Amino acid sequence: MYVYLIYLLIFFAIPVGILGWLVRKDLIRYKRTILWCLAFIYTMGWVWDWLSVKTGVWRYDSAETVGLWLDGLPVEEFVGFYLLGAFLLITVFLAIRRKLKHV
Repeated sequence: MYVYLIYLLIFFAIPVGILGWLVRKDLIRYKRTILWCLAFIYTMGWVWDWLSVKTGVWRYDSAETVGLWLDGLPVEEFVGFYLLGAFLLITVFLAIRRKLKHV
């Protein structure tokens, strides 16, 4: 069972989809800034996770993942936390910014 993937879809993909639709104009407006943020998050996040797994600080249960691994990290980590997690933070920030702008 792909518990990790199901978890990511429920708690990241659904909220990102809803918030992304609500702030779609801002996502287009700030696309370059968002791409730089994603590049930073991918770089730092990958190094952090890779070092943590290699030094034994934490591990991923292979029975709970899809089974595709990139240098010791499950592919769900890249898609879920680095992409969807980053977009969740970005869309929450843009939604709060939009709300405060209209107050």
